[in-house]
Amino acid sequence: MQWWVVWVVLVLALLVSLAAGLWYAFRRGLAALRLVSSLGDVIGNRFAETDEFDEPQPKPASFTVPLEQSIDKYSSAHAQVMRREARKHERHEAVWRRWSVFNE
Repeated sequence: MQWWVVWVVLVLALLVSLAAGLWYAFRRGLAALRLVSSLGDVIGNRFAETDEFDEPQPKPASFTVPLEQSIDKYSSAHAQVMRREARKHERHEAVWRRWSVFNE
């Protein structure tokens, strides 16, 4: 076998493996582009959905509103707490009354 035949075979093998590698990289690149494109569509749809809903404006902090409004809000909340505590106390008293006559 001639020495140059070995080099021809090696060069052909190099060219075939190079072509196969380029073909594989091209196919994987196209698949990645399709995946990124579909992912971009999904993300775009999600952002479009969030843009459709108008979020309600948050309530201003208590130190940024007039003092009378803060006092009114606090007093109404405290009145609610007191009513809730009174209802709870009445329920407990009713249970104790039922228990006191249960064993008679």
